[in-house]
Amino acid sequence: MDVPYSNITELKKSPKKLFEEAENKKTGVYVFNRDRPAGVVLSVVDYERLVNKNEELKDKVFEMEQDYEVIKRLAKQAKNPEPLATDAEVRGSVANENPEIDEKDGWE
Repeated sequence: MDVPYSNITELKKSPKKLFEEAENKKTGVYVFNRDRPAGVVLSVVDYERLVNKNEELKDKVFEMEQDYEVIKRLAKQAKNPEPLATDAEVRGSVANENPEIDEKDGWE
């Protein structure tokens, strides 16, 4: 990867310098300790962007999982049709009542 890098000694000497480098280059700065990666320094903007993107992707995965479950249920229903529940079975006696509409309920 073509990203800037530094070491623990430089981080200890001038952490602000590494934060500025990360912000200016709009990427993380890898920090090595004895030739092994120890961490990454990010600007606040880049860190927040990564966190927000991660949340967005988790939401998309959740939606895809829900869609997949719906598709599985529909496929199962298509192979083995089962009768659907009636309105009365779901809502009970309320299903047979006429709804009362309140013109002043604030939903208009």
